Parts: sequence; C-alpha cells; structure tokens
Amino acid sequence: MSESCPTCDSETGLREILYGLPAEPVDESKYVIGGCCISENDPMLRCMDCGWEGEYRNNMPFQDKTIEVAQLKPIADMTDTEIEDYAKQLWNKLTDGGKGSNDGHSKG
Repeated sequence: MSESCPTCDSETGLREILYGLPAEPVDESKYVIGGCCISENDPMLRCMDCGWEGEYRNNMPFQDKTIEVAQLKPIADMTDTEIEDYAKQLWNKLTDGGKGSNDGHSKG
C-alpha cells in the first residue's frame, strides 16, 4: 500500500481492514482483522501507528433482504424418525422445496 495516513503521515502504518473470520492467517503487513460484525458503514483502512480509521464502505449491500422467523416445535418428546421428518419439513420451507431461498436475488 503506497498511501500515507491522513492523520499522522505514516507511510508504513496503513492496513486494509478485513471483516469476518479468515480461513487462514493474514499478512499483517497488509491487513488487520476488523471483527465479525459488519454494518452499512465500516472503515476500509486503519493506521496501526495512530489508530485512524477511514474510507468507509457498505458491507451489507443486501440489507433490505426480508428475514422470516418461524416458531419451532419442541422435539424432546419426538422419536428420531419424527425429528428427521420435522427437519425435512423445515428445510423444504426454508429452501422453497429445495429450490433455494426466495429473497429476490438470482442464484446465478
């Protein structure tokens, strides 16, 4: 990264902020972990020398997505077969009969 920090002018302190859980170790000379919580206004850069954060972006481009909540039945008194059948029913509801979600975005 060839930029310098707008606050302290450090030419070596700026790191790109990564959000989520990395699958493998990150190069700490280029990146810093920003945590697993994302929002519609997250900083993209952090200065390791002075703590400045900036150049914000929306990490939630589909925030208008509809989320449906279902009340689950208690399964403590169900047999294994009944639990399996119940799980299949729930899966079919959640995936529109196994075809995928119906959130308005195409699957490709």
